[in-house]
Amino acid sequence: MTDTDPVQPAPEAQPDLQRARVAARIVGLVVPVGLVIVGTIVTLAWLPRLPNPMAVHWNGAGVADGFGSPAVGLIVFPLAGLLIAATYFSTRLQYLQGRARPGGELWGPVNRLIPAIGLGAAAAISSLNIITTAIQLDLPDARQLEPNLAVPLMPAIVGIVAAGLGYLVQPRVRIAAATEAEAGNPLELAPAERVAWIGSTGVTRTYLWVMGSALIVLVASLILVAGIRPAEPVAITIVSVSLLVVLALTVLCMRFNVQIDDRGFEARSFLGWPALRVPAADIADVEVGEIHPFAEFGGWGWRLSVDGKVGIVMRTGEGIRLSRRKGRPVVVTIDDAESAAAALATAAREARAWPGEPDEKDGKGTK
Repeated sequence: MTDTDPVQPAPEAQPDLQRARVAARIVGLVVPVGLVIVGTIVTLAWLPRLPNPMAVHWNGAGVADGFGSPAVGLIVFPLAGLLIAATYFSTRLQYLQGRARPGGELWGPVNRLIPAIGLGAAAAISSLNIITTAIQLDLPDARQLEPNLAVPLMPAIVGIVAAGLGYLVQPRVRIAAATEAEAGNPLELAPAERVAWIGSTGVTRTYLWVMGSALIVLVASLILVAGIRPAEPVAITIVSVSLLVVLALTVLCMRFNVQIDDRGFEARSFLGWPALRVPAADIADVEVGEIHPFAEFGGWGWRLSVDGKVGIVMRTGEGIRLSRRKGRPVVVTIDDAESAAAALATAAREARAWPGEPDEKDGKGTK
């Protein structure tokens, strides 16, 4: 089975689901934690043979340019490895919201990708620890180290290979929850009536905990890299930009106001930007169904899925799915999804019945 194969109903795929979850746990949690343990044991065994101070930082050319106590490696590398291994639990966050819902389990490529990335990062960190420690064994003075390109290159190669293998060894299954989408039923309007629906969709407490934790980690990382001497402008820039991006996404995507009328669909951030609009005439079909942000999009917020859908997905639960005549499908999690779908289906029907361009004053078209 490939990632593009038809999605399986959950009741018929539970053995595959269990197998996929076990494989993800091994790839994303067990192996990375094992690498941390092995690396710590090796460092402890080599500790008496290391110079003091030892080289603890290299630049991109493989030149040692930072020195410190040998104990630094016993703290930094295991801590980094454990933090990376913790990314596995992000594949489980969907169940914090969906576990009480019938058929709430769903598995897809994203659930394989996150553990694989964690394995790759953990392998890169572990290989960096082993390489930088091994080249200093029995060295009287760490300043005698010659430039060594293996220090920046080998961990990157090991990490990429490990991530690829971690993705490939997991079962290639896509498992859908046992829920059925229902088509939105257009409303019957009197000649003078117009359709309108207004609502909003916002983040959950779990989202705030996750994004808050990510911000704390990035702030701590920025303090750490800013304190390295000599300074690393590239590292400081990367962490600073990452912090700003995560902060901006957290704030901008906290709540979207949704409006449906005869013009079509619009979802706008409570700050005014970003906004997503779908004209009524562009809507081919509207469905109501269960939305699973992690399995379909890899997370919450404004998202783009691997199969091309655009999503404003804040939680696991009911929402609407829009099929478009031109453009990407749109998925939105929202309360009272049936009413929203009915209003949007009505707007789409009216737009097809009146194909002219809307007039700016009264919204009517001319044939």
